[in-house]
Amino acid sequence: MRRARSVLVMFLPIVWVIYAAGSLAAAANGSAPGELEALMRRFASSGGVRARFRESRQLVILTDPIETTGTLYFAPPDRLARHTTWPGRSSVVIEAERVLLADETGKRVFDLKTSEVARALVGNLMIVFRGDLESLRARYAISFDSNAERWTLDLEPRSRDVRGVIERIRFVGHGRNLTAMETRESNGDRTIMELSEIEVGLTWGQRDLDRIFSVNPPDDTP
Repeated sequence: MRRARSVLVMFLPIVWVIYAAGSLAAAANGSAPGELEALMRRFASSGGVRARFRESRQLVILTDPIETTGTLYFAPPDRLARHTTWPGRSSVVIEAERVLLADETGKRVFDLKTSEVARALVGNLMIVFRGDLESLRARYAISFDSNAERWTLDLEPRSRDVRGVIERIRFVGHGRNLTAMETRESNGDRTIMELSEIEVGLTWGQRDLDRIFSVNPPDDTP
């Protein structure tokens, strides 16, 4: 479980930092479920994605938060990369059911087949980008609230095993843009991520794909 937790902490922000979607029912203010379905369809058809991120992770055992910045990439249907550039360099690359990790301590490969919890959560990420709202609903109890200024999406895992790691995920955005995300873990840790310079509808050639989805991307990764 400890290994699964460490991997999931790296994955969950990726699942939602670029897009949020889905709902079982409208929120108390009367938001129509159709609004969420339309948002999901737009997100699912957005193609390749690139965004800058700034993350603050607050651990219950530490007084000061851990701050990181870097770049996120998504290439449909099942490639994701998170490249941290500050304060140190590290990479997490997901290709279907294989995860590659690299930092100053070396490189590691994680097979999602070895962890039911990790496999379920990383699979949800692929479900979102493919626009499979039905499968997303099956995995989370979801509530959505929106007004003229912003929308808020809350997810609570249905699985007891997943709830043992993640208590809740909250997303805040405006229009089709996700502006902030908060992940609360069952042990009290909390992660807040903010996005900027979001680009969608991107396409890359094979050479660029090989560079982006590598644990050793060059500085000029497109």
